[in-house]
Amino acid sequence: MSEIKRDGNQVTVITNARIDTINAGEFERELNPIIAEPGINLTIDCNPLDYISSSGLRVVLKAQKAVSANKGTMVLKGVKPAIKKVFDMTGFSRFLKME
Repeated sequence: MSEIKRDGNQVTVITNARIDTINAGEFERELNPIIAEPGINLTIDCNPLDYISSSGLRVVLKAQKAVSANKGTMVLKGVKPAIKKVFDMTGFSRFLKME
């Protein structure tokens, strides 16, 4: 279970250490009500994240598309170099905002 902090339309979701085949579905279920909100400003805090699988990448991609469609913003914060490398290799870095 990810930690979720809310302040109005600003929501921060703190990831687990891994987003993989085992827990990507749970992560997606946690994000779904948030990303459906119009004008949401979503921050995904990746500081704890050490590993992301293709299942996790799919959840992040779906979240980005939903947030954009609902006129919101999404940013990934605290992305470690190894995780950034995965985003770079898959081309996700081109459309994901990272701080």
